[in-house]
Amino acid sequence: MLNQLVKRDQWPEFALAILALSILLLYGLPSSAQFQAERAINPNETVLEYGSYRLSVASNGAPDVCDIVLFGYHSRRPGRWLEVQDTVLRIVPHRRHTLIGNKTGCMFHSETFYPDLLREPNIKINLRPIQVGQRTDILGIHFIGNQSRLHPRSQGVAEELLKWMQENPTVKLDIIGHVNGADGRKSRSFYRKASIQRAGVMIQWLVDQGIASSRLTAKGGGAEGLLFPDPIYAWQHEANRRVEIEVTQY
Repeated sequence: MLNQLVKRDQWPEFALAILALSILLLYGLPSSAQFQAERAINPNETVLEYGSYRLSVASNGAPDVCDIVLFGYHSRRPGRWLEVQDTVLRIVPHRRHTLIGNKTGCMFHSETFYPDLLREPNIKINLRPIQVGQRTDILGIHFIGNQSRLHPRSQGVAEELLKWMQENPTVKLDIIGHVNGADGRKSRSFYRKASIQRAGVMIQWLVDQGIASSRLTAKGGGAEGLLFPDPIYAWQHEANRRVEIEVTQY
């Protein structure tokens, strides 16, 4: 028994030592090293361990590569990997994750999910070459309820959008704000105005980071584009309070 090897009066010191060693191992191992270890897993395995999910990247139906950022992979910092094509990730099933796929010349890819709610243990990134008229929801950027302030948890995803715009300097966007409004307590004009205000907040943040204001236009989707018309859970309400981007020039 462990308590036979460690005297009772020495147990606190022993526990602190174990904790310190664990922290060193956690922060001393870069994400890339962890990812390389996970890439060694055979992606053709027919049975995956609990908490394991296949990740694949494709473009026009053919395998492709892109950079990956996964918020939720660690409790305090995202996982970051370069030129990923396919692999198996071991992630916490009950934690919300936001996945960003980025490749210069391709549309910004963002999705938020709970792994244990996926029908199959597969996570697929389908890259799309940037074209005028393309739209995508950015589910990792949310707003505090009844306010136009960005939610603090949105900072990391907003920075990834900023990076994408910097890497694609000819892109111009409509930033389309959305509000929850599932209860219909306010008028359509109120929801429209609130959604435009939220789009304006997102634009101001990007401008403050150095993006030219001429590349961005604020629009409001009101409460007419709800992802969850009858939200039950807090994350569904939050998902309704989001921004959407549409390419207007490239």
